[in-house]
Amino acid sequence: MTKKNILSGWRVTGNWPISRRKALIHPEIQPDKKEATPGSDGHRDGQVDSDNTPKTSRHIRDMGKNKSPSTRRRYSVISKGFEAQESKIASLSTRIASLEEEVGRLSRGKKRKAIPNPNKRFMTLAEALVTGDTISEAKEATKEADAVEDVIEVGGIEEVESSNSEEEELGVVRTRAGREVKIPRKY
Repeated sequence: MTKKNILSGWRVTGNWPISRRKALIHPEIQPDKKEATPGSDGHRDGQVDSDNTPKTSRHIRDMGKNKSPSTRRRYSVISKGFEAQESKIASLSTRIASLEEEVGRLSRGKKRKAIPNPNKRFMTLAEALVTGDTISEAKEATKEADAVEDVIEVGGIEEVESSNSEEEELGVVRTRAGREVKIPRKY
């Protein structure tokens, strides 16, 4: 938290303290950092620029060589933890890649205008309402089909389903709406 950041935050939110000086001399506020020039000696121990950060668990173990046994043990524990993290990262990265592939596969494509098939004939609701006689003809055709289903022809002799004696033996009862309700047999 620097003075510059705090002032810009106050400016953006519009919240200003009663005493600006008191708020800015708080011990948690750090002084503004001055940019160091490349020629100046801004680094304390010279390790900021070095690229000695270990990349693998083998490098960590090698750093522990020629040290005391307890230090070597610590380095080996750190390297084992590093290996565990590497394996975890590898498995999670493969899982992420597979999930991204699945999301890409399942993502909805661009909406395009559907091109009707010219081989099929479509009838809109408006056309159906204009030609009202075709709707009534369709209703008559369904009634005739229902009547045909009620009559069963066996060997050239017509029987009506409702007079079937086998259904009565099975215990089929009809509701007021005409649905069949099967009554279980009593033993």
